[in-house]
Amino acid sequence: MLDFYVHLWPWLAACLAVGAATGALTPGQTRGKGPARWLIWVGLASLAGAAAIALGAVEGAVSSQIELGLACIVSLMLGAGATALIFQRTLTGHEAWALGLIPAMLLWSGASQIAAPAYEADLQKRIAALAQAAGADPASLALSGRDITAPPAVAANKELIAQIAATPGVGRVISASAPAPVENDKKPEQTAAIQPAPLPPPSAPTPEAQSSGEFDLAACQHALDAVVASDPVAFREARATVNRRTALALDKAAEVIRQCPDTTIEVRGHGDAGVEDDVLSRRRALAAAHYLRLEGVSGHKLVAVGCCEKAKDERRPGAIDYIAR
Repeated sequence: MLDFYVHLWPWLAACLAVGAATGALTPGQTRGKGPARWLIWVGLASLAGAAAIALGAVEGAVSSQIELGLACIVSLMLGAGATALIFQRTLTGHEAWALGLIPAMLLWSGASQIAAPAYEADLQKRIAALAQAAGADPASLALSGRDITAPPAVAANKELIAQIAATPGVGRVISASAPAPVENDKKPEQTAAIQPAPLPPPSAPTPEAQSSGEFDLAACQHALDAVVASDPVAFREARATVNRRTALALDKAAEVIRQCPDTTIEVRGHGDAGVEDDVLSRRRALAAAHYLRLEGVSGHKLVAVGCCEKAKDERRPGAIDYIAR
C-alpha cells in the first residue's frame, strides 16, 4: 500500500495544500460546541470504507478507489488541522473546512483517471516480468486495481505466487478456478433467452469440421470475424472494465473458441477512437482474455495483445478482435 501512496504523492500533496489553505483562511470560531455534522458523516463514511477494505468486502479497482479517497480525506484534514493550530491556535473553526472537500474530491477524481491507471500499468509490467522469469504466461495474470487474479495453473506455482504477493503495491493474489458448466442447472426458457444467435456458417468448412462440430483454422477465424461484426465488444471510454454488455459479447466469442481445438487465439485490444493508447489497449485485451478463461476456454492458448486505436474498419467495429493461429 505504501508503494501505491508514494506513486500518488503529487496528488496527495495537493490535497494537503488545499487543507492547509482552508485551515489558514477559515474563521476560528464555529456555532456548535461539538464536531461539525459534516465531519461526523465523513468520519463514519471513512471508517466504513476502511472496514470494508480490511474485511475484504471490496476488492480490485473498487478497493483502490476507496483507498485513494481515504488518503485524500486524511491529507485534507491533516493540512487543515496543522495550519489552523498555527494561524488560529484553535481547531474550533473546523466547520468551515468543508469548503476544502470540493477541490479535494476533484483531485481524487483526477488521480483516479490519470495516476491510478498509470500505476496499474507499471504494476502489470512488474508482475509480467516475474511470470516470464518463472516460465508462466504473463497474459494469464489479470490485474484489477492492485489485486492479481491467477489461473489454477499459475496458482499451483507457490514460489511465483509468493513473489507476486511480496511485490510492492500488490494488494492480494486471488486464485481463479474455471467455473463449472451451468447449462443443466438453467431452466429451458432461461437457456433459450441467453443462447447466442447462430453464427454464419464458414465459407468452406472441412468435412471433419462438419462431422465433429469443430472448426478448422480458417472456419474458426471466419466465425470469430462474424462474432466481432455482429456483437462487438464495447468498453466505456478510457476504461477496461468488463461490464454486463461487454460480458455478453465475450460470451458469444467463447462459444466459438470452444469449437476451435488446438488453436492459439490472439485477443487483440484496441484503444478509444483517435487515441493510440498502448496501456489502455493492453488492459482491455488482458481483461477480455481473463474473462474468456473464466468462461471455460482455459484449455485454449489465449494471448492478450495491445494493438492500436479502435478499429475504423466496419468489419471490426469493437474494442476487441481475435486472430486464430
